[in-house]
Amino acid sequence: MVNKIGKIEKLLTGEYQSPFSRKNIKLPIDEIVITSSILNYQFRHFEKFENKKNLIISGVNSFKSLGNKVIERFNQEKIKYEIKILENYQSTVNYASSIASSLKEYDNIICIGSGSVIDLCKFISNQNNQGLFVYLSSLSAAATTSTVSLTEDGIKISVKSKIPEAIVIDLDNLKSAPARLLRSALGDVLCRTTCQVDWLTSHFLLETFYDETPFALQYEDEKILLNHSQKILTGDEETFAALSRMTLLNGIAAIIIGSTHAGSMGEHLISHYIDMFMGDEHPGSLHGEQVGIATLLLSKMQNDILNSSKTPQFLEINYDLIIFENIFGKEAGSNLHKQFQNKLFTQKSLTDINKKLIKNWSDYKKTIIKFAVQTDKIKKSFINCGAACTNGDLNIPDDFFQNAVENAHYLRDRFSYLDIMQYLGCIDKYSKNLI
Repeated sequence: MVNKIGKIEKLLTGEYQSPFSRKNIKLPIDEIVITSSILNYQFRHFEKFENKKNLIISGVNSFKSLGNKVIERFNQEKIKYEIKILENYQSTVNYASSIASSLKEYDNIICIGSGSVIDLCKFISNQNNQGLFVYLSSLSAAATTSTVSLTEDGIKISVKSKIPEAIVIDLDNLKSAPARLLRSALGDVLCRTTCQVDWLTSHFLLETFYDETPFALQYEDEKILLNHSQKILTGDEETFAALSRMTLLNGIAAIIIGSTHAGSMGEHLISHYIDMFMGDEHPGSLHGEQVGIATLLLSKMQNDILNSSKTPQFLEINYDLIIFENIFGKEAGSNLHKQFQNKLFTQKSLTDINKKLIKNWSDYKKTIIKFAVQTDKIKKSFINCGAACTNGDLNIPDDFFQNAVENAHYLRDRFSYLDIMQYLGCIDKYSKNLI
């Protein structure tokens, strides 16, 4: 059975050389498999289950989707295992810590799931120093990242976690997945377009570290998805393979560069704000769906600036502690205000950055615009497979989404076009006139 991991193979063997750093990159993952069916594939990592205490962890829906197939394959190889199905689980540090302490007796954690279930398994295995093996029930970049996103005291934070020893995607299983999950995966990965523009702009203006390597690995598959997203709905295996590779590469980016800058910028801040503050009013929209609509908004901001003949000039803004406390409460507001200082322009630095823009913006823009994609092209890709394009499509009220657009930049010290629009005094144009 063929493994359709493409360029990822060279990342596993250490043969891939970055065209930018000229260094060879080797992932700390033993095996990644994208195959038509796990029932017909010979996995190298099965030997790590021999004479070990193995625990399968899954959510209810994830197990319904892929659990029986994984168990059938394990039984073929006479692998011994126990099963724990998580019900009413929470993506919080407290919940993850509690469940980790109750599962210390196992040698290996075998995760069947996506998103939050993977995050919990990565946290658990890291806490207990256990082997981790992930079978994706639906596509999620969470499988390959070196951190997990959990909530602590109401605020989303990144927590160090275990990188799996093996990651497996069954393409036949994806064909039977709900179309909504596939559309969500597309929304999540096409944020490459806005992440790169955000990060490169931050590199030029704030001298943030930047590396094009993780993006270059995605360009080829991104073209397939932008031009043929409708094939996601027809079960086309090559399109599924491209979506799978790009999903994994989106997370692998964090391993390569040591941070999530290549896969989580302004668009993810908006999604985080929705998850953190909608509470009981949250409509149940998926992470990738939220990232998708936010990607369209960020793309519009970026293209408007990059295609303008005007040189940006930043205005002074009041970012006093009381503003943070009024929005997020005293304790959370204080913590967010402290980290925000890392991207805050003082009166002097604001003068310096405006001089820098006058001198260099034309050159910066020529470089940045090469990596931008026109908003209409991204939107067409979403429309062609029936994906959400607006907050209204996700039943997120306009007034709340407006607040998310205006306040999301407070959540992290990551500089994006959400910040730029604030400094230009233009954020209202986008929050009050939603696309």
